[in-house]
Amino acid sequence: MKNIKIIVPKFYEYPLIVSRFIFVLYILVRNGLVTEINRFNIINKKYQKTLNFFKFVFEKKKNDSEFLDNLGEIGPGFVKLGQALSTRPDIFGLDITNRLISLQDKLPPFSDRIAIKIIEEETNKKIDELFNFFEKKPIAAASVAQVHKGILKNGKEVAIKVLRPNIEQTLFKDFKLFYGICNILEFFSTNCKRLSLKEIIATFAHSSLDEIDLRLEASNSEQLRENFVDYELFDTPEIHWKYTTKKILISEFIDGIRIDQIKNLKQNINLKRLTMVASEIFFYQTFRDGFFHGDLHPGNIFINRSGKIIAIDFGIMGYLNLNDRKFLAKLFNFLLNKQFYKIAKLHQENGMLDKDTDLQKLSQEIRILTTPILNKPIGDVSMGHLFGEILALSRKFNIKIQAKFCLLQKSMIMAEGIARQINPKANIWQTTEPLMEEWISKNMRYDFFFEKINNKRFFSKELVEIFQKIDRLLNKFFNF
Repeated sequence: MKNIKIIVPKFYEYPLIVSRFIFVLYILVRNGLVTEINRFNIINKKYQKTLNFFKFVFEKKKNDSEFLDNLGEIGPGFVKLGQALSTRPDIFGLDITNRLISLQDKLPPFSDRIAIKIIEEETNKKIDELFNFFEKKPIAAASVAQVHKGILKNGKEVAIKVLRPNIEQTLFKDFKLFYGICNILEFFSTNCKRLSLKEIIATFAHSSLDEIDLRLEASNSEQLRENFVDYELFDTPEIHWKYTTKKILISEFIDGIRIDQIKNLKQNINLKRLTMVASEIFFYQTFRDGFFHGDLHPGNIFINRSGKIIAIDFGIMGYLNLNDRKFLAKLFNFLLNKQFYKIAKLHQENGMLDKDTDLQKLSQEIRILTTPILNKPIGDVSMGHLFGEILALSRKFNIKIQAKFCLLQKSMIMAEGIARQINPKANIWQTTEPLMEEWISKNMRYDFFFEKINNKRFFSKELVEIFQKIDRLLNKFFNF
């Protein structure tokens, strides 16, 4: 991976890493780390008195904000790490990852003078040559960038996203700390070696460094916009490529309201219709296109005056190929029909299990974890939580889970949460059931046909693909 060697510490850097880790630990304990640890009940009772001592001595008696909101004060890498961990229920369990999903990426803004300097250096133009108006006070500030409002010379209102100064070096410093701590943990613990923590940090560092190239975010925005060119009720901001570089992104300013604040809109909004549209958008991104927004918190989804849904912030996106989507369709179908052994078998067929995995035992565990959710009325079933329970089993059964499925699970939880904020009775999976049936009919007609006669082993995947190709050729021939 490009640049990842830079995060591997040299031997003489470890004293600095340990001292910084102690400082970070102090800040975290000061802001409620012990309280958070107690919440999950994961510490052996014999250490509880020591833990409570640290809480009494160091923890603030009154915390003005949530524990997780203080991560940005330590370093932007910590916010990114928290977001990355929120997509890994397979490693850290649902309790911790569901808590991290709500992590908000907010930091105090940097100086407007620095922002202007970066813009001028990137465009080789003075700020007055670019804008009729430039709002010096940012409208949003996060760990990696902040956003200003402006008006271009052609009169268009725009949002100007500017990377924080020296953000790449700052992130490398945080990543080096994480990698060094993982090295120390692996030296003292074989369990940590088994978790492959260094590989997780390296992968996470690579994706975070991609995120700080704003041209990639602009490209993601445009691809999503093209995917929905024929869908009138969803859009992304228009990108002004002429002024967009690695460090600045200039896009259409969205004059709208956050989706979780739609009650503040003056005009009447058909909430049932809005929920249906939001559900369709999520379905199309996931199953039709295999290209979905990976950071669906309410601050990234807006409603404009005409009632159109507009998404922003495309630094984190997920990709699913057709086989991934087929796997998900089968998984959800088997879950809703309580076919637990078929779920275990599905994982085996996709090369996600060790050869000696006991399928009967795995299917029993799936039954135990998912039945309490499945026994609810169908409208109350959360597919995000169901999927999370399956992912969490990977720790116990050594299931090989791809990171994109973990990111999708996080997006599912967020999408379901947004839908229920709009309409408490909403269920995006019930709403999109006709779309799912149509997608399965088009893409998986023979997959489910052979599922019914799965005892015949000669019906292989290759035969399924042959039938599908024949079907597509016949359709083209008769539609010619």
